[in-house]
Amino acid sequence: MEKISKDFFKGNEILFVGYSSKQKAFCSSIMNAMTKNGYKVYPMNNKTKTGFDVKVYQNFSELPKVPETAYVLVKGENAREMVKLLKENGVKRILFQNSKVADQDTLNLCKEIGIEAAVGCPMMVFGSGMHRLHAFFAGVKR
Repeated sequence: MEKISKDFFKGNEILFVGYSSKQKAFCSSIMNAMTKNGYKVYPMNNKTKTGFDVKVYQNFSELPKVPETAYVLVKGENAREMVKLLKENGVKRILFQNSKVADQDTLNLCKEIGIEAAVGCPMMVFGSGMHRLHAFFAGVKR
């Protein structure tokens, strides 16, 4: 597993898996920070159809394009299955929000199937204020 930096987000597109209306403020802040840094973000959630102010894709076939990098914010029990789906759809790098989302078995799976994986809040890379301070102490290169 590697430390995150902007280099991890090669290209300028990110698939945001688990964009949730239940965590609307949190998800919106992450998406806005990514967008302000010049990234095109494709939010995806296969369970929720309503409650969003942006277009949220329900599955891979709806996406205009599948980016090579994904940010994953799903329940830990769903992470391994999501990794397999992401690999099948051409994703090469995954940033997991935290170790509750990606346990060691999930990270091992990523390694086995050739997906670069990292764990950390994307706000350490894309955010400002306290996020920058957190990034500094976490060793994140901005």
